[in-house]
Amino acid sequence: MIIVQDMVDLHTIKPRLQSPILAQVLTQYPVVVVHGARQTGKTTLVQESPIGQGRTFLSLDDFDVRDVAQSDPAALFIGRDCITLDEIQRQPDLLLAIKADVDRQRQPGRFLLTGSANLLLMERVADTLAGRAVYFSLPPLTWAEIEERGYGRTLDMLIEQETIDQVVRALPASVPEPNRTLQEAVRAGGYPVPTLAADARFRARWFDGYVQTYLERDLRQLSAIDQLMEFRRLM
Repeated sequence: MIIVQDMVDLHTIKPRLQSPILAQVLTQYPVVVVHGARQTGKTTLVQESPIGQGRTFLSLDDFDVRDVAQSDPAALFIGRDCITLDEIQRQPDLLLAIKADVDRQRQPGRFLLTGSANLLLMERVADTLAGRAVYFSLPPLTWAEIEERGYGRTLDMLIEQETIDQVVRALPASVPEPNRTLQEAVRAGGYPVPTLAADARFRARWFDGYVQTYLERDLRQLSAIDQLMEFRRLM
């Protein structure tokens, strides 16, 4: 779920379509990795019930947590059953300790990792947890999530029918009107904060700050790109 505090201090909650799937996979695999761009809602998703229920949440944005992860990674796991590690790309060497822990005991749902970078593509990753982990990519909010309509079954419904008459009878009598026009949806995008904010100027400032942070910090951490101005023009 996504919780956003907008310009008038109201809280808007948007259920994520991947939430029930993620909850189910956690009962089957020892390691689940949720990756995606910054601000798509990964941290909120893994902390919300039922996914976050009964789990220990540790963020590698926390200097104390990162210090332990560097000096004695196994100590992070002692006395903790199911662990969520947020921003795993900040300490990729921790994956070796996770691998060793899983190899000792393959407990479903033992580790839930989030990252703003795809671990499979990072050069500094010591291990990809192949055969131990399942990867989820979390995009920004979809149209269905923004409109709170759930998964559409139109294509499935069409495939299930045998004749044109059955297809016509199966089609809904009416389609509910969307809460915003297509033009408004395109301008707002799918990132939760600007999408759910009411003020257009706030959204513009948010996007400017997002691009600046991506260019000046994230991109330099993940890639050897020197010509940032040229890359900005490419974007």
